[in-house]
Amino acid sequence: MVFELRGTRFFEDDFPIYLNREVEAFHLREHIHDFVELCLVEEGQGHHFIDKKSYPVQKGDVFLLPVGTVHVFRPVSARTSHPLVVCNCIFKLEALQELLINFPADSRLYEMITRTCAGEGYWYQFRDNRNRLNHLFNEAYLEYYNRGSNYRVLIRSLVLQIFIVLDRLASENDIGSYTESATMVAERMQDALELLHSNYKEHLTLEMLAEKAFMSVRQFQIMFKQATGKTFNRYIQHVRILKSCELLVHTDWSVRQIAEEVGYSDMKFFHALFRKITSESPLRYRQTYKKNTNCKHK
Repeated sequence: MVFELRGTRFFEDDFPIYLNREVEAFHLREHIHDFVELCLVEEGQGHHFIDKKSYPVQKGDVFLLPVGTVHVFRPVSARTSHPLVVCNCIFKLEALQELLINFPADSRLYEMITRTCAGEGYWYQFRDNRNRLNHLFNEAYLEYYNRGSNYRVLIRSLVLQIFIVLDRLASENDIGSYTESATMVAERMQDALELLHSNYKEHLTLEMLAEKAFMSVRQFQIMFKQATGKTFNRYIQHVRILKSCELLVHTDWSVRQIAEEVGYSDMKFFHALFRKITSESPLRYRQTYKKNTNCKHK
């Protein structure tokens, strides 16, 4: 069972950056999050499990993980004398997008940040062989927890410096680029579809389901169309109308009762949509198929 981490647990309302330091352990759970995460291995060796695959890590490894990445760090040994220490800096998308203005549009880092913000499933691994990032991460971490005067301004400055170093690492080709597995994406999409079918009568929006699936709206739209062959609005309309078909055939409820049961209060809209999908009016459909359990639709 993948543990869900939501940004509301970490972020202050008016500050889109959070930092912490973790001594990784075997009991820590695999998790998925709705924020972007930048991780620096500060000490030790171990493995970073991302989308069920294992990547060996050591001091100086850095990972830029988009929204929806399933991952967990594991130390190489359970002995406390061999700790795996990771510093994490997490962002709301707005904070990451603000960084774009500081980099040329043709730079490698600009491309990476853009793809990360777009939710295309790409994640990146850097290798800081000269240990240039450790000091910057530590400074930002201490500022966050000591809360000195103007600490937020200083943290933003340090984060920018961190990304400048990442830009240099990228230009040195000391970088790995990966995409999340199709299986993981398919599982999250299936969960979203199950949620839709269980709550079809509620006021569901594309944004709500994208958030539940740990995807950007753009990525969710693309994956939803691939999975169903329909846009989100057209699909939920079909689900509701097919349910109304069942109710027309198997109950004696009025058409208004059925429309409200499947989520429509505007009767004119319901009648027009029902006719568009089934080619018949609700009453005509009931008369024709009252003894037939199969719903007819285009």
